[in-house]
Amino acid sequence: MATEENEIRTAAIEWVAAISDGGRKPVSWRDLSNWSYRGARVPLVSQQGIFKPAALSLPISIRTTPLKSGRPAPYQDEITHDGFLAYAYRGTDPQHADNVRLRQCMEAGFNLLYFEGIESGIYSASLASIISDRPADLRFDVALFDLDVSVAGLAAAGGSAIERRYFTTTARRRAHQAAFRHQVVRAYAVQCAMCRLKHGELLDAAHIIEDAQGGRPEVSNGVALCKIHHAAFDTNIVGIRPDMTAHVRTDILYEIDGPMLRHGLQEMHNRKLVVPRRSPDKPNPNSLEERYTAFLVTA
Repeated sequence: MATEENEIRTAAIEWVAAISDGGRKPVSWRDLSNWSYRGARVPLVSQQGIFKPAALSLPISIRTTPLKSGRPAPYQDEITHDGFLAYAYRGTDPQHADNVRLRQCMEAGFNLLYFEGIESGIYSASLASIISDRPADLRFDVALFDLDVSVAGLAAAGGSAIERRYFTTTARRRAHQAAFRHQVVRAYAVQCAMCRLKHGELLDAAHIIEDAQGGRPEVSNGVALCKIHHAAFDTNIVGIRPDMTAHVRTDILYEIDGPMLRHGLQEMHNRKLVVPRRSPDKPNPNSLEERYTAFLVTA
């Protein structure tokens, strides 16, 4: 029985890693609740934040509810000063069955799936390892890992608080990137703002102001672009004017090459970009001005 439980847990984690591209893409409630193992349905989520499917004796996942406008989340999960996720107990009784089971996962060294809400029914996914229990605070401290982290990496992280913090930081960054991409691409109606390509798998969320320059992971700091136009924007081959018009760099504009250059880049010059319908999602004009000013230095 224990062997089968381990096989189910491993298979579930590998499946979520595959459908989320190692945590780079969001996952849906529908997919998570309909996973099956050897023909039998084994849901990976339920309405409870700490979830144990009937096929397992201990939980397979923990979940944070997405924030709703004007309504607080039922449990406040946060990052501690040590850099780990402080995951709230279920209720206020440390001996509640769900809390006891999570404690047992910690003692057994079992990894879990962590699903962080992006919006209703959509989650970013990470691998979770409970590293300490704080009954006085009604919290567990949880280290997070990218779903494609190596077994060697997990073993290394298990022996060092510094390495666990590193893995948690990188996993959180990937989760935020997945959320940012999902929200930006959706705001642009799943199309490239520049060329109108509508294949979601080929779309990225380009930052107007990069993280390193203080850009925030908000839709108003993003533009949905296909991979070629994202790369062109990031390398200042193409700029975006504050009026959301494309500006192709002069040397590229007059270069002579094949049809890809002509149709893919040169014809974008002076093209008006698509903008989101909702005002809060539209690009911040100050950010566009700042980025375009930097582009002109290279143009």
